[in-house]
Amino acid sequence: MRLTLRLVALVALGAIPLLLAHYGAWLITAVLAYNFVLVAATVADILTTPKPDAIISADRNVDAKLSLGASNPVEVVLRCRLKSDLPIEVRDEPPYRFELTGTTQKRLTLPGGNRPVSFSYHVVPTNKGDFEFGDIFVRYRSRLGLIERLGKIPSKLMVKVYPNLLETEKYEMLARRGRLMQVGIRSAKMRGGGAEFESLREYVPGDEYRKIDWNATARRGKLITRQFEAERSQNIVLLLDTGRTMLQPVQKMAKLDYVVNTALMLAYVAAGSDDKVGLMAFDGEVRSYIPPAKSKAQVYRILESLYNIEARLVETDYSEAFQYLVTQWRRRSLIVLFSDLIDPDSSAQIVNAIPMLEDRHRVVCVTVSDPNVLAAASESPENSAGVYAKAVATQVLHERRQAINALKRRGVWTIDSPPESLSADLINHYLDLKARSLI
Repeated sequence: MRLTLRLVALVALGAIPLLLAHYGAWLITAVLAYNFVLVAATVADILTTPKPDAIISADRNVDAKLSLGASNPVEVVLRCRLKSDLPIEVRDEPPYRFELTGTTQKRLTLPGGNRPVSFSYHVVPTNKGDFEFGDIFVRYRSRLGLIERLGKIPSKLMVKVYPNLLETEKYEMLARRGRLMQVGIRSAKMRGGGAEFESLREYVPGDEYRKIDWNATARRGKLITRQFEAERSQNIVLLLDTGRTMLQPVQKMAKLDYVVNTALMLAYVAAGSDDKVGLMAFDGEVRSYIPPAKSKAQVYRILESLYNIEARLVETDYSEAFQYLVTQWRRRSLIVLFSDLIDPDSSAQIVNAIPMLEDRHRVVCVTVSDPNVLAAASESPENSAGVYAKAVATQVLHERRQAINALKRRGVWTIDSPPESLSADLINHYLDLKARSLI
């Protein structure tokens, strides 16, 4: 409960006659009577103003599983049990580590008769794991406006933040509509490297000339290409480095969190292509291992393994991790290594350990580039601080390119993309390898 400015003003008004008390004793009597009436009115106002949880109900509509780095909607629905309208101020309490779009505090008028009123906002989780929404707080004036009732509606709710589930739903929707180009993915269906004819389509630059169907081209008066079904049931193993280099933040999220989103997206696409998908997370030790298997259920097993995994401040032992993998899984596979390449020296461990994998498997190394570093290296500095920042950024990019080139010389394919295009670039590369039967 809190006193309002109206009550404070009334109390101050009652004190004015005291300044004129020397003009007549009756003024003191008037002041006492006035204050008695004001106190009685205040007490009556308190007693007749019900507590929030007695007249207001609140529900929060939010998914129990939120998506990391995505905008997740939250709706708060309130109802008033009174017969008359009730103006209130309401505030929701999302987890403090979430970023917000919109406001969690609103002034509303609740209509009487238990009719619902709602407001909404969006939360953007920047960390995986378990989080709790707090209670919903409300405030409203009494009937006479002398006090404000403050209270909370019990609304605590636990939610889990998973890798970006919304992206997989978006992919599925666009794939059904044939609009994957909207998210930078060139093809949803694996075509090209197999031997079984599938369909005809118009020629696009980059198609192999040997696949042009000249008879169909002559009939239609334009170049037509034959498409073939790619081979199925290939093996994909996702290797996630969870060491100290993956703690580095990029655009408010750790590099590991972007990598987890991308790994889940690739697992989802590969499972939809009838491939077997597996996972191994490691740093100084192997933290989790899921052998490759088919089906969408395997994607959910990978999801459950990744939703609360965090990078740790330890050095990654690539040799031990790769040795563990080759003893656990011997079938030829596409190995997708998610790590970071800071400089040639720190990446030497990866280069030295890669031979354990490349003799049997095809290896792709995926890293997240920092758009801020790219921007700093391309800016025209206007002062000494700008010159220094540009020099540092240029040096970082140079050393990163050296590390990438060292891997390329060992026959390792590399993808170094900013966060917004990482998933699309990796999926396109996977589709290309599959279409060309290079897995």
